[in-house]
Amino acid sequence: MNKLYGIFAPVNTPFTSHEEVDYEGLTRNLKYYMSTNLSGILLLGSNSEYKSLNEEEKLKILETATKIVSGNKTLMVGVMYDSLYHTRTFIEKSSRFPIDYLMVQPPFYFRNKLTEDDYFRFYADLNEISPFPILIYNAPGFTGIDFSEQLINRIAGLKQIHGIKDSSKTDKKLSTELAVLTGTVTTLYDMLEKDASGGVVSLANYIPWLPVKIFSEYRNGNKEQAKFLQEVALKLNSQVSGKYGVAGVKAAMDAAGLTGGELRRPLRKLPLREREKISRLVKEYLHE
Repeated sequence: MNKLYGIFAPVNTPFTSHEEVDYEGLTRNLKYYMSTNLSGILLLGSNSEYKSLNEEEKLKILETATKIVSGNKTLMVGVMYDSLYHTRTFIEKSSRFPIDYLMVQPPFYFRNKLTEDDYFRFYADLNEISPFPILIYNAPGFTGIDFSEQLINRIAGLKQIHGIKDSSKTDKKLSTELAVLTGTVTTLYDMLEKDASGGVVSLANYIPWLPVKIFSEYRNGNKEQAKFLQEVALKLNSQVSGKYGVAGVKAAMDAAGLTGGELRRPLRKLPLREREKISRLVKEYLHE
């Protein structure tokens, strides 16, 4: 559980102007994150443009990152496939890397034909297959599926299921066996009030001190300060990720002196005017 305590950055995949993965930029970003008070990172999540990466790129990103992250901070890796077969194949290929957790998104393309029993069986099969502990990734904004608390708690009974990243807006009473991480900074304070163990939030990609400070102030009993900082985070998030998604986060990273880089089409870099607005906002809060 201690490895799932605190704030984690769902790191982006920077691309060059030719839409190739910028491994040098990724390396610089990761080295910076290792110097912060973040508890760890999530690779190959939604912010990583996971669905735009091929298998070779995913594995090379893992190879690049584990050399930097392993032994320093907690490393989570996103797994998002629409079949158990491809999920198993990716896990087998990833098994040589020192990964702490897999964060597994449920198959969603055929969601109208899948029952809660089907989803339970999916995670039960992974429970038998995976050499790594598993986190459930409940992200209805991307999948159109919002797992019920009954289903989550049922899955939580499986030995390899250690936690959940929950980006839903529904209030759930979850098993105390699960480490609960919020998937957005907008609910960070509220989720801490409900005994969440932390969060995986895109704000940490460009201003990591802020969500870390919200977390630490709350845990130290300084709830009023945590609430104040939460309002600052809400302002930032609404004008970056909330408004522009991954393109906004990458613009904010560029403004913070990191490598946001290009996106893979059909996603596109923001126009200069929007990037300048984000840059002014980020620089206002860049340092604690």
